[in-house]
Amino acid sequence: MRRQDKPQQKSLTTTPTTEGAVPHKERADPSLEAISYAVAALANAYAEAYDKAKLLPRLTAASIRVAALAGRDEAEEYFTRLARMQKEATRLATEHLERKKQLSSAAVALAPSTDWKNARSTLDQLMHEWRLTGWSDDAATALFRKAFNDAVATFTRRQEQWFDEQRMRGAPIHEYREYLCTRAEQLLDETDDTMWAASSERLKQLAQLWKKTAQHEEDTALSARFTAAERAFEAHRNAWYDANHARKENLLRRVENLTDITNGLAWEAARREVADIEEHDWHEAGQLPHDQHEVMEREFRTVLAAFHIRQREAEHEALKQKEKVVARIQALSRRPLDNWKATRAVLLELQQAYADVGPVAAASEADLLQAYRAACQAVVCKLGTLRGNSTEKRSDVIRLIRELTDKAGKGVSWRDARDKVLMLQKQYMGAGPVARAEGEALWQEYRSVCDCFFELYRSWTGENVEVKEQLCTEAEALLDERNPFESKEQAKKLQQRWKFSGPVPPEENEALWTRFSKAVDKVFERARAEWEDIHGT
Repeated sequence: MRRQDKPQQKSLTTTPTTEGAVPHKERADPSLEAISYAVAALANAYAEAYDKAKLLPRLTAASIRVAALAGRDEAEEYFTRLARMQKEATRLATEHLERKKQLSSAAVALAPSTDWKNARSTLDQLMHEWRLTGWSDDAATALFRKAFNDAVATFTRRQEQWFDEQRMRGAPIHEYREYLCTRAEQLLDETDDTMWAASSERLKQLAQLWKKTAQHEEDTALSARFTAAERAFEAHRNAWYDANHARKENLLRRVENLTDITNGLAWEAARREVADIEEHDWHEAGQLPHDQHEVMEREFRTVLAAFHIRQREAEHEALKQKEKVVARIQALSRRPLDNWKATRAVLLELQQAYADVGPVAAASEADLLQAYRAACQAVVCKLGTLRGNSTEKRSDVIRLIRELTDKAGKGVSWRDARDKVLMLQKQYMGAGPVARAEGEALWQEYRSVCDCFFELYRSWTGENVEVKEQLCTEAEALLDERNPFESKEQAKKLQQRWKFSGPVPPEENEALWTRFSKAVDKVFERARAEWEDIHGT
């Protein structure tokens, strides 16, 4: 049995949004593509950030770049999205700054206290809360941070002086050494990421005081406590340095990898990412010991220099490529307009080529973009001179589709009406350019008549489902007939009826065809088996 061609149902094809005019905004603007990428990356980082205020500097810088690079309606969506995140981050940073101001005032009030035990406990709590308080502007926080650290240092110095005086007056040496143990143990808890160097020096001072009070018979328990405190502090400090070193190593490797990116919008994204690393990430990665710091800084400057050399090369190459594209568009505007569709297609191709090239140096960008837009506009204006009888052609297509809608299923079969409508759609698309306002009105009318036709067409195909289901039932009933050869002849007639029964919706077509063909195949197989049995083959 030969498999019948399954009917294909075609629907209204979407037409281009412009008729006869191809403004440069139709194609992807490279600056807007880069902005979209950067804003999406920032939004993802913002959503995952534990301390959203910490992203405020990046959000502010991104808002400035969006305003500088875009300055058009298309960028408004990105600017609004950034503004929402920036507003929330600013609110959080302000709250954090206010809380640090309160903690600083509380610490300053405790500095002159002589209630050594309670004051020390309260100061420890304040220091812990200071570390947990989120990010605030460094410049605005500096004054309160200094006052807070000075207050802690003042109280600590007074407390140590008091203990020294007590010891000089004959206080038990055991009590003083216990105090040194306690201070060494507290040092780790009161150290934040900005104080590791200072805290390390303080630990050295405590170790020196401990040695000065050493006796011939050491208190084993106190010595073990002090040694454990030293080791715990050093372990945490070294772990912090190691984590900072690993983060900076990753940033170095990231800059090296980004240097290998050679073209397109990926290079624009790489340029922005390296700027963020240089301005924010490197500093936020944390401190290192002095010797490691100098080595790492030299390496960072080296990879940055390599990136900026590659950046200048890429920008120079992008400038040459974009200038070639602009020259081709300018030449296109001067050529005779023999085929408006071909000219329009070439312009779209050149616009895409321009968008796919990476960024140029900021100093060249404004003049280049101005020349590009002027060249595009010249071609658009030339296309706009083609009016001819495009309006009449489009109106005729609309009228003919409307007439076919009325005649379909009556004087004209639905299948023929569909084929003619599809052909008329192609004629409409090739009718030539019209003015934008006039073209929009014709387009709305054209879509309306097409939608009306295909809605009725789909309704007709839905009615054909019942017809094909009946054919399936009849084909399955032939399997129960006693004469297989008569069943075979009936099956052939059913195949012809199926062929002319009309199309059905795509979601119904496969299941119905499978059911029908399966039954017919069994009928033919039964007749063939009967024939072979009769002839002994």
